[in-house]
Amino acid sequence: MTNPYAVRTLRLSSGERLPVLIDTRVGMPLFAPTVYSLTQLRGRNLAANTIEQSLRHIIVLLLFLEQRGIDIETRFQEGRLVDLAEIESLANACSLHLADIDAAEGQKAGAKPARMPSLERLRMLRSNAGAKTVDAASAANRVRGIADYLSWLVKSHLLKLSASSSSFQALESTRQMVIQALLARAPSHRSRNVVAAREGLPPETAARLLKVTAKNSPENPWTGEFIKLRNELLFRWLYSFGLRRGELLNVKVSDISFQKETVTIVRRADAPEDPRKEQPTVKTRDRVLPIPSDLCRLTHDYVLHGRRHLTGARKHEYLFVADKTGAPMSLSALNKCFAFLRTHIPDLPDDLSPHVLRHTWNDNFSAAMDRMKTPEADEQKMRSFLMGWSETSGTAVNYTRRHVRKRANEVSLLLQSEMTNKNDI
Repeated sequence: MTNPYAVRTLRLSSGERLPVLIDTRVGMPLFAPTVYSLTQLRGRNLAANTIEQSLRHIIVLLLFLEQRGIDIETRFQEGRLVDLAEIESLANACSLHLADIDAAEGQKAGAKPARMPSLERLRMLRSNAGAKTVDAASAANRVRGIADYLSWLVKSHLLKLSASSSSFQALESTRQMVIQALLARAPSHRSRNVVAAREGLPPETAARLLKVTAKNSPENPWTGEFIKLRNELLFRWLYSFGLRRGELLNVKVSDISFQKETVTIVRRADAPEDPRKEQPTVKTRDRVLPIPSDLCRLTHDYVLHGRRHLTGARKHEYLFVADKTGAPMSLSALNKCFAFLRTHIPDLPDDLSPHVLRHTWNDNFSAAMDRMKTPEADEQKMRSFLMGWSETSGTAVNYTRRHVRKRANEVSLLLQSEMTNKNDI
């Protein structure tokens, strides 16, 4: 069974991005998920990316119901939802890639008898070594998203019944038990695997990255003067400011003060002037950042001698533009830059990405604070300001792993040395 569902993002005249769940077999949005999205998600003023992810969670449920031949509306009329074995299988399906859900469920024609016992079916699901799994956090988000949608579906049906009827009481009781049972099966994503956790680049690797992406580097893998200039600037900005992808691609030329050598990071959700369907957005707070003098000159050179010569770039103010059309650079184009670089410079890390450079900036910031012997409380405030976090945010712990590990190793070696010297006396 090929997945017939897809999420498409509509760009409204107001500039708002509205994701909708489409059944590609008929080319139309699905009614219930659309109503849920508009009333429960968009009504809470959630970001378009968040709504899109919620709709993708619903796709997992829809595939599961189709493969099992479950008509959920008929179940509602019967006063039931899903049984325990189905809850177990649904929770396990949430940990699989969409392409693998069908194979893992084993519902293809002739794959196995239709009346296979639930326990045996579950064992086959868990033992399917060929199925790819998502990380625990993603699986847990799917479970919670599906539980929320199922709960809303049941409540919508309950509104059609009398609160005093036996059908109402039976279905409401079932809803509570099923949702509780499903949420209890959400995987714990408190990972203890700190060894594999994402970290910033070591100094020598960061230096290598900046060297090969320099416009005049003989190892620069790109061709064309504009794309070399743009990509050198792109990597320098990510390395120097630790920006998210959306923050970088959201910067306008007018946000930069070349005289003061500063840039203002501005939130522009649903900007009507942004033609990109998947709009790069700023998740953090607005802030003004200083630009190093050499980087400011490089940016000025790019604007005057590179960007201005592209006809499409004259129609908007976004700083980073596509090399052929001059349109605002897309998130997918930025991802392709990193993929292209990883392919052509094989000694760079396989996981090199904009977010790795965000980690790298935080490592560099921690090292600078250590050299300046800045008090921890002041360091936290400064880091939170520069990253756009609130002062009480605990997000910093996710971006300082390499620096913490390095300091811990230094302290450990010092402690061992002191213990050795003490024993030698």
